[in-house]
Amino acid sequence: MALGTLWMIDLGLAAASIVVLALLLVIYRSNFRSLRSPLSFGLIVFAALFLLENLAAMYFYLSWNDSLSTSGYAGSVAMPMLILNAVELVGFSTLLLVSWR
Repeated sequence: MALGTLWMIDLGLAAASIVVLALLLVIYRSNFRSLRSPLSFGLIVFAALFLLENLAAMYFYLSWNDSLSTSGYAGSVAMPMLILNAVELVGFSTLLLVSWR
């Protein structure tokens, strides 16, 4: 299973998003313990669902790589996903920066 360059970047961006989301979960859990507000609980659910989405994305990148490579769609799928993952990571990182303060 030879992963292309774009797929490797996609995997790296998804992994970075997972790290950022895990940090957000730690912050949100701490806030929920002290505040007990519905907003804090909603933020925990938000971060957990996006964490699950990124774990699923990594799984699909690895499992679909071979089938997309043989069909010729690998490049046409990898580039849009790379853009989406990059924008997602910037958004999560901004949220982490704001939440950390």
